[in-house]
Amino acid sequence: MIGALWTGISGLSSQQKALDNESNNIANVNTVGYKASRISFADQMYQDRIGKGSKILDAEKLYTQGNLKLTGVNYDMALSGDGFFTVVNTRGVGSAETLYTRAGNFRMGDSGTLQDAAGNEVQGWMMTSIDAQNDVTSTNPNTSVFTDDYTKLLGSKIVRHATYVETITAKATDYSVTAKSDSTSVFSGDGAKSKSAKQSDIEAAIKDYTFWLQKLKDEPDASSATSISQVSQINFKSGNESIISKDGDQIYVYVNGNKYSQNFLLTRASTEFKQDLYDNLNAADRTAAGLTMTPAALLVLETTLPVPPATQIIIDAENAAYDKAASKIATYKGLADKISQIPGLVATMAIDGGRIDLFNPNQIFSASTNTGDMLKGIIQIKALIPGTEFTISEVGEVSGNAVVQGNAQTQTIGLRGSGTGALQSSKDALSQLITGKQQDVYTPTQLGLVVGTPKEFEYSITVYDKELKINKPIPNNGLIPPQVAPFQITAADGIDTLDKLIDKINSNPALAEHIEARNVNGNLVIQTKDTNYDVEFSSNLKSGLAAAAVPIDVNANYSGRKGAGAEFIEIVTKVDQTASKGSLQLRLDTLGISDSAFGEFSVDATGLITMKQDGAEFAVGQVAIALFNNNRGLNPVGDNLLAKTMDSGDPVYNTNNNKTAKIEGKTLELSTADLSESLVNLMVFQRAFEANAKSITTSDELLNTLINLKR
Repeated sequence: MIGALWTGISGLSSQQKALDNESNNIANVNTVGYKASRISFADQMYQDRIGKGSKILDAEKLYTQGNLKLTGVNYDMALSGDGFFTVVNTRGVGSAETLYTRAGNFRMGDSGTLQDAAGNEVQGWMMTSIDAQNDVTSTNPNTSVFTDDYTKLLGSKIVRHATYVETITAKATDYSVTAKSDSTSVFSGDGAKSKSAKQSDIEAAIKDYTFWLQKLKDEPDASSATSISQVSQINFKSGNESIISKDGDQIYVYVNGNKYSQNFLLTRASTEFKQDLYDNLNAADRTAAGLTMTPAALLVLETTLPVPPATQIIIDAENAAYDKAASKIATYKGLADKISQIPGLVATMAIDGGRIDLFNPNQIFSASTNTGDMLKGIIQIKALIPGTEFTISEVGEVSGNAVVQGNAQTQTIGLRGSGTGALQSSKDALSQLITGKQQDVYTPTQLGLVVGTPKEFEYSITVYDKELKINKPIPNNGLIPPQVAPFQITAADGIDTLDKLIDKINSNPALAEHIEARNVNGNLVIQTKDTNYDVEFSSNLKSGLAAAAVPIDVNANYSGRKGAGAEFIEIVTKVDQTASKGSLQLRLDTLGISDSAFGEFSVDATGLITMKQDGAEFAVGQVAIALFNNNRGLNPVGDNLLAKTMDSGDPVYNTNNNKTAKIEGKTLELSTADLSESLVNLMVFQRAFEANAKSITTSDELLNTLINLKR
């Protein structure tokens, strides 16, 4: 009877715990991500083959999949399959405790991190800090994040590599507003483009850039090779072989099957042009052009009165030769300007390295608006978009019914690259077209150079030093901060012509690192180099030296950017799945992507978190999903949280969350507690409790009966 009493008590205890467990299930029927528990009963020890009651062997959670409910709330996540969210309690003192949960009712905390309802920070692979030197390409040295000024989205893709995810996004300021036509009075024959032509070039480059972005997304681990731009030359007959000389004559070229022509432009040669042309031609070239006397000798004949008829014939023939040369140069430049309006192409007057008017693909051809060079009739055509090809099918001169064929050759074949190399080539071309070179123009009148009278100058520039983050004068004294040490050109240098001045400026290594000086149609043009076109500089050219130096203003009518005059920026971000995990930051300004904090949150099935802003989507992190060898070994600690134990083992994380649960965005996993089942279980456990209580009262009555018998 005593044994029966204790057996009944053990039953009461077991059923009470079962009632407690079922009550807890009922209480959490609406708890997000809650996993229902069940009681495992076991019989106790036996004596003489008679059991001594029951005990609770385990109160185990059943990690079955709960139903999913679409909530429409951006930050809500649900796990479909095996796995747990990882969170860290950073609110306590001391080391942060790592816990696990199935409850995905998350939010953005005040600090910008992804948090659960209790304020614990969700863990995952964070976006790597942006390196302004390696991850940002910006033509504005003062800007390394996206701002409101960058209104043109050029391209944005999320590229998934084997162990990391990168976002590549490019934007520009409004090039449709800033683009302007190049001044033909200065830049004719030197790649002069209209505003609309520049915009067409940019649109073609954007199309190419987005193509390679998509290509990289489709083939993230493709081999890398840079693209190469095609460079070709056309050559019209010069000297005695040329037939163009009068109104109605024409030169033409077929590019990609389309004919581009320029009628003969009748032009009168000025005194300055005559002298410049004569000085830039050798004896053979002068003879071929019909120039038999110097401009000075011609002027003597013209001013010696009266002029005999025979002399007048000589004068007219000589002037006609000079006018013809000037007209041919104007015609060549006119055609080059027309070719430059073709989207994706640019044409410049050029000369071969030997200046012998002979095509050779091994020769180096360079842009030149030197009058003697231009008379050779060579136009160089370049593809502005790497990898694109163009075809030149015919070159010729037309005079009446006569046609004389010219020559064409391709010096550099256009080749399409692959992978990151091709994307880099495309990006460089796009950014250069958007920004263009800075070009400062000084006219001959402003310079005041006179042959035979050397002139003195001082010259320096100011550039922005990205490392020191200061405006730095060049040349300077080398101190920090650096002080200007102007490059001085003294009378002893003998500078009396524009070309001598250009050679002198280009000879300074400090200046040559940033800029180059050129003679463009008789004007001094100081511009950024192709290798550092994104450098902005301030020119400081002075006539004279030291205190007596007088500043020469940059000609505002001509100066500016050769391109659209806008700014370009590309930012590359990375989420490295081999790096350590941490709290997931969602604020774009904190991450260093944008000066605006917020974007539109979304998460995909792999846990990759993206923030969308102004049409661009940025991968900012990836939620880490933990796997355990024994889920039932996890220890519930409240607040929908679980702690690892020796029974559960350590969590396991897989790259890109493969072999884990799938994440459903804007969705929550409901509780697995079944209300109807729990109510039935309550009744069963209640009856069992009552039955065990009855066994205790029965045992008590029997015990009392025995005691009364003794009395």
